[in-house]
Amino acid sequence: MAQATTRVNVNRLFADTFETHSPNANPANLRIQAGVLLLFLISLFSSGCSKKQDDLLLINDAMPSESSLVVDPEKDAVSDQVAAMIPEQERSSEKTFDVVTVAATTTALPDRGPDVAALIEAAAKKTNGPVFESWRNPKLVLVITGELNGYIEPCGCTGKENQKGGLSRRQNLLRSITQCGWPLISFDLGGQVRRFGRQSEIKFQSVADGLRAMGYAAVGFGPDDLRLPAEEVVAAVASVGNQPTPFVCANVGLLGLDAKITPRYRVVEMSGMRIGVTSVLGDSFIKDIHNDAVEIIPAAEAIATVSESLQKANCTHQILLSWATPEESRALAARFPQFDIVVTAGGADEPPAQLPLLPGGRSRLVELGHKGMFAVAIGFFDDANNPVQTQRIPLDARWGESRDMIRLLGTYQSQLERLGLAGLGLTPVNHPTGRRFAGSTSCTECHSDEHAKWIETSHSSALKTLQELSPRRDSDPECLSCHVIGWAPQRYVPYEGGFMGMKSTPHLAHNGCENCHGPAAAHAAVERGEVRASDAEQERLRSELILEINTPEGRTKATNNCLECHDLDNSPQFDFDTYWPQVEHSKEKSTTTPTTP
Repeated sequence: MAQATTRVNVNRLFADTFETHSPNANPANLRIQAGVLLLFLISLFSSGCSKKQDDLLLINDAMPSESSLVVDPEKDAVSDQVAAMIPEQERSSEKTFDVVTVAATTTALPDRGPDVAALIEAAAKKTNGPVFESWRNPKLVLVITGELNGYIEPCGCTGKENQKGGLSRRQNLLRSITQCGWPLISFDLGGQVRRFGRQSEIKFQSVADGLRAMGYAAVGFGPDDLRLPAEEVVAAVASVGNQPTPFVCANVGLLGLDAKITPRYRVVEMSGMRIGVTSVLGDSFIKDIHNDAVEIIPAAEAIATVSESLQKANCTHQILLSWATPEESRALAARFPQFDIVVTAGGADEPPAQLPLLPGGRSRLVELGHKGMFAVAIGFFDDANNPVQTQRIPLDARWGESRDMIRLLGTYQSQLERLGLAGLGLTPVNHPTGRRFAGSTSCTECHSDEHAKWIETSHSSALKTLQELSPRRDSDPECLSCHVIGWAPQRYVPYEGGFMGMKSTPHLAHNGCENCHGPAAAHAAVERGEVRASDAEQERLRSELILEINTPEGRTKATNNCLECHDLDNSPQFDFDTYWPQVEHSKEKSTTTPTTP
């Protein structure tokens, strides 16, 4: 059983604390000692691997003074935090304090990310289940991910603690496994993006860089990846210096199969085991790729070509990354039974708790869920009774955030900011009503009570929340679409006359009235007397903006309108009856008389 030891040496910690009746007790020392103990406990339960305590030994007062703690703000995070508690006049890089020796012999499990507190891990475990509880000393661990679908990070609008996914958490998962001393190889099915356009091209490059940084051994292609311009894909996946590309595919050739920009298979050796891997794009998806610079052959034909090479490599295990329907993947597994692990696209929203065995009882089918919310781990053990174990891993708050991936995300956001909306090729589209937007301040004169209620809600500061994030997200169309007026939330494009930036359209900042009631420029102009209209026309313009919730039809329309932004990705706990009271306002027009020019 793997062992890890945590040791802290502090002579007579809390000597004064336990003798507070003494007139010689020093209040400053009490604060310092309390801080040392608190930070020790935090550090004990906040590493990348949990520590299951076997014994706890307290050394007596006779311990030599050399083992005393030196408070050095430059040394490490714990001493830095302790030093911050010490009154300035008492600080010294040479100052020592009495401590107690605590030796905790532990067994390491990767159940949370580095520096994540035990309480956060416990909350995630209660919500999404434990991980790796029965695992002890695997000989090798395979972690499989995929179907990111453009979700490079969770939205975070309702709190990341309520959401799953993201490259940042994924890297911390992988680091936690390696920090526990478990040999690790990572694979990704592919499917990094879900749309095309300049933003998706930049995102694909960013994800590819992230997968390299995480040390992935093999990465496949999804159909949306291959709809991007071939030159952009080549630039993202090509080898960098002496570092080979992690991308592997048997039946897809960027600039042609003979160009050999990506290998058709790979063999990875670790812990005395040889893992052979290849990937394919399923035949049902090939017809959707209209890219003359990409050569694709049938999946089975390609596998037949590489399978002989994998057999000659004497692989301990063979993996097929199959971006295909589950039915196609099952058929390929039956035709090529040497693959004992077959990863498929298109499964359920969540991977099954236990990987199913395919007919024949040797091969396992791996489903990954969608939007990168889960990873699946397969462990190999020197245990004749239980040689293979599997684990579904929710990428939730227990893994924390990786600084490396946050920096990568910052670079991605900086690229979007430099290009701007025009540089990203976003062309405004017509609103279904054909009307234009006025901005929420235009509603104030006649609807003062409703406007005052709006000011109290988070809708009125929606853009500000993006501006205050680190890195900022206010140049990201996928974020802007629900944080400003006049965008199509599910299409990530502006409507004609919608928000295009704080310089040109500051009056359309934040999530305002017209996102629910519809564009109101014509209505506002008539009410202010800027445009003449008949009584019937004025009444029509008013009625078009009424959103009724007291009828089944009106309530359904209002709820669906909310769900444009409060969807399962951004607001998984959304319930109209719970949320509506927070923004409730009367449909009746205020009695305030509008000012006319």
